[in-house]
Amino acid sequence: MKQIVSVGTSHHVAPIEFREKLAFSEDQLIESLQQLHNSYQFQESVILSTCNRVEVYAVADSQQASPPPATILIDFLSQYHNIGIENLKKWSYQYNNLETIRHLFRVTSSLDSMVVGESQILGQVKEAYDLSRTVGGAGDVLNRLFTKAFNVGKRIRSETTIASGAVSISYAAVELAKKIFNTLEDKTVAIIGAGEMSELTAKHLVSNGVSNVIVANRTYQRAVEIAEKFKGIPVAYEKDLSFLIDADIVISSTEAPHYLIEREPLAEIMRKRKYQYMFLIDIAVPRDIEPDVSKINHAFLYNIDDLEAVVTSNLKDRKQEAIRAEQIVSDEAKRFHDQLQILEVNPTIRALHQQFQQVAESELQSCFGKTELSEHQEAAVASMTQAIVKKLLHHPVHNLRQSVNDGNLDHGQYIHALQELFALDNNNDKEQS
Repeated sequence: MKQIVSVGTSHHVAPIEFREKLAFSEDQLIESLQQLHNSYQFQESVILSTCNRVEVYAVADSQQASPPPATILIDFLSQYHNIGIENLKKWSYQYNNLETIRHLFRVTSSLDSMVVGESQILGQVKEAYDLSRTVGGAGDVLNRLFTKAFNVGKRIRSETTIASGAVSISYAAVELAKKIFNTLEDKTVAIIGAGEMSELTAKHLVSNGVSNVIVANRTYQRAVEIAEKFKGIPVAYEKDLSFLIDADIVISSTEAPHYLIEREPLAEIMRKRKYQYMFLIDIAVPRDIEPDVSKINHAFLYNIDDLEAVVTSNLKDRKQEAIRAEQIVSDEAKRFHDQLQILEVNPTIRALHQQFQQVAESELQSCFGKTELSEHQEAAVASMTQAIVKKLLHHPVHNLRQSVNDGNLDHGQYIHALQELFALDNNNDKEQS
């Protein structure tokens, strides 16, 4: 029998200082996967290493003598990264079998992510799995497990809205802009100031279709530096706001002590624009844009509190959807675990049936060779023999399968006992399964 184990750490349990010590480079990943197979006798392994988590998934023989596989993984990580055992145990977690399956499903579904519903983790797990397959680390069990994990992750995203709704200020701005304009293609965004948040928001807007960027700053050289990042147009800030004549979206984030965009100058700009929609995002504290700007026809003003309200609402919706997603993960994990257990017992059951059938067939042929029975009589004896074989095997097979269905952790011992008692050889059967 095989067992699936995992040992790891993440942002949930360990500070970044510890996660950095446990991280793997790509070369280290390849080397470690080979060590786990050659020196630590793990049949299969996958190592996931990101900025938020480091996890090792491995398959071991459950009949393996102590120490337990999880303890061996802890020892491996301790030696490889030169981290004390006790320190490693303090900042890590370990799972076995069903717990491991459920944890991986939660990871690929982004339920275990810092931001629930984010999509990056699914790609990161795929990269880790693909690397393991390349070097021969993933075999039959982990191939099945990770393929199922990817399917569960996709199912969560298709059957729930866990990934919908912006959960960052910058993405909230993009979400609102899309509601106002329907499409951001061919739109122009103007950045006022050089704040990090305004740059990030502009970056998301550009990635969503905005084609032109204007950067305004009191210091022209600073405007040039920012504009270069977006292949945009640098301009010097002017109080008459003439630089906004072509702007559909305005992002302002400065440290100015007074309003940089006031109602009257902007009203004149809007008149010249023939009142085409303008979306203004004021991320500054204190505010850069006079609140009365929102009274101008077709001018839509949102400040940092408005955006945070959108984020809070979306996070609340995601948490509600996460409850549904957790149930899907639990159901899928239990179903997959049961399937693995059945796959484990089937070769033994087939080998047991095969052995009894061979013995019965051999004895029948011996009997028929010593007697003068008619074809009808031989058929009757053979039928009776088959019935006896079925009845003899009924209870052992039924109880073995029932132990799996009931989640009995001793079914591995039952299989081992049957193999020993009947001298079963189901290696060839396993290969065919």
